[in-house]
Amino acid sequence: MMGVRDTLKESSNLGAILTMAPDDRPIVFYAEDSFTWVQFEGYVLHLLQLGMPVVYVTSHADDPVLEMDVDGLSPFYIRKQLPRLMERLDSRVLAITMPDLGRFHIPKPERSQVLYIFHSLNSVHTSYREGAFDHYDRFACTGPHHVAELSGLRAQRRTKWEQLDEVGYYKLDRIARDHQEWDRADRDQKEVLIAPSWGPSNVLEAHGEEVVRSLVQSGFRVTVRPHPQFFHTLYPEGRRVMARMMEIFSGSEDVTFELSITTEDSFHRSDIMLSDWSGAAYEYALGTLRPVLFIDTPQKLFNESWHELGRPAFEDFMRDQVGAVVPADEVSRVGTLAQDLVNNQVNFSADLSTLRGEVVFNSGRAGEAGAELIVAIAGLS
Repeated sequence: MMGVRDTLKESSNLGAILTMAPDDRPIVFYAEDSFTWVQFEGYVLHLLQLGMPVVYVTSHADDPVLEMDVDGLSPFYIRKQLPRLMERLDSRVLAITMPDLGRFHIPKPERSQVLYIFHSLNSVHTSYREGAFDHYDRFACTGPHHVAELSGLRAQRRTKWEQLDEVGYYKLDRIARDHQEWDRADRDQKEVLIAPSWGPSNVLEAHGEEVVRSLVQSGFRVTVRPHPQFFHTLYPEGRRVMARMMEIFSGSEDVTFELSITTEDSFHRSDIMLSDWSGAAYEYALGTLRPVLFIDTPQKLFNESWHELGRPAFEDFMRDQVGAVVPADEVSRVGTLAQDLVNNQVNFSADLSTLRGEVVFNSGRAGEAGAELIVAIAGLS
């Protein structure tokens, strides 16, 4: 019966959106899940401040945005009927973080300008499938590397992209702002946040037990924060990996498992992050101005032809600039190396602050820049 109610609710929402006059819904945001709000928040709020109405479509039935009562914001839940919405959408702008639009079962709206908003600083030619960006009209580039990579892909794949826009990365601004306001209690014990990527050979799957033991033995408190995909079908081993880790360290007062990413408290609380190829590493380093220790697991690649672009990956060449890299056969030294980075934290802070201004556009004002871009694309300025 619940399925019937959901279908009726979606049909009602679809009808409500499509029967709105196009001028009453010039701007539509689409969120795959409830976590996407942290990417969109700054753009949406600035648009509302400018008096622009925003339709927010989410495919998560319990997305908190659905309960927001904000003037100008119209949230709707649509999941199974998303293809029908995209086929018929005629709003001026669709802002979206979902790659591969128009390649599988979700068509590209032909009567809307589609703006891709990046949900990671990672490179477009390594962290996404080949052709993942072929069917978009504009891109809210986070930094010079995205402009360079997309310029190369434009020539390589002969796409019709006319413009690559310099916006920045709102989620990073949000982390940096919240970190400055974070009231951190004094404590003697230093803390490490382990935030890996997902998929085969991630640091928890390949070296989890040894890494955590080394950190605990070196006096650290450890928070393990797996990627949400650890609990999705795209990575079927994820649940088993986490179940094993939780069983092994169930009796340790120095090990905590954070199975939800609804808050970023552990980002602000930790003295250092340990990761592998996750884009979260750069959000942490450039947002909190603290170092990251990388375990050199096999690089996570979704595009086997990535090397044809002739550019290194952001998530590769940046590692030495935001921390240090540990060879996979030296993970027993993780605790000692983490201590070294923590002891050198002051020097990292200044360098990371400078680096942030170099590798991301509009540092501190991406939400405003993105909103201004959307208004311009919509022709509402």
